[in-house]
Amino acid sequence: MTKKIDKKQQTKTQFDKFIEDQLSRENVNKVRQQKIIQHGETPQQKYNKLYREKPQNRTVWSPK
Repeated sequence: MTKKIDKKQQTKTQFDKFIEDQLSRENVNKVRQQKIIQHGETPQQKYNKLYREKPQNRTVWSPK
């Protein structure tokens, strides 16, 4: 009986491959996010903070 169980565990379905791929991608993204957090603010973030249009500075034109 153990041979049948082992046989089922050895065969991988497409779903198993998909889940393994998703988990590996999630791990890669977690590592990359941790590096970004440890590094601090990126140049893109600095630029956005300085030059992004803020709601309180927005000018809205409307007819009088």
